[in-house]
Amino acid sequence: MSGPLPSVLFKVLPEVHARRLVETGEMMWSTLAWFQNEEDPNRGDKFDATRRHFPPDGLTVTRTERDGRPDNARFTLFGHGNQWRPVRSRHIFIYSMTLDPNLVLGDPAAQTCVEIFNPAELVDRVRLTLKRHRKARPETLIHDVVRYWSSDKPPEEVWALPHMLTMHKHQEHSWQREYRLAFGTRADVFDFENVDCRVLSDDVHPPRDDLDPQCHRMKLRLGSLKDCCRIPLTGNVAPASQMRRPHE
Repeated sequence: MSGPLPSVLFKVLPEVHARRLVETGEMMWSTLAWFQNEEDPNRGDKFDATRRHFPPDGLTVTRTERDGRPDNARFTLFGHGNQWRPVRSRHIFIYSMTLDPNLVLGDPAAQTCVEIFNPAELVDRVRLTLKRHRKARPETLIHDVVRYWSSDKPPEEVWALPHMLTMHKHQEHSWQREYRLAFGTRADVFDFENVDCRVLSDDVHPPRDDLDPQCHRMKLRLGSLKDCCRIPLTGNVAPASQMRRPHE
């Protein structure tokens, strides 16, 4: 279920957390539900791990039953479409990185870019740590590049595959060029068709929930990662004057 690992990845963090990542392997993971409810537009996305499809000409549906009798009437719901997201969004933890060494999140003066020069070693260390964690299911660990969607494009087979939905975000976040790791705390998080599917109008958006960070955030400590991560001497991979800001 995983995609290929790139030769190098990057993680943008405040300096204190960047140093903890390299020196102690401290990684803060959050559930998909946490990011779906995070209001910071740089870090949250209400449509994280969600696919929505609203055909320009309306959604064509077939009514199979009416008043208890078989019925095959077909009709179009204008302004309506489908939404799919993993049922276990509250039990899928993710860790986000980027393919862009010049990514800027927030104030660039307060951020440091960690270079992950050996992603395969990082994944191996994560897997080993998950095997020792009492809640994690290490067999569910996956990784892949995030893909970005628009509501006028059909989802094809993605709608039925929670592991693929986990690696999807709305196209307005494509500037982040995200790559992510994910694992579940339940064995069925990526089971085929373990998906919440809804028919809704295009003006309906999921409400935000007030989530308990004790349930939706998890800190892992892998030990020193100096054999696969480093902070460039400048603190950033590229000079701040050359760093690309969001939407530039």
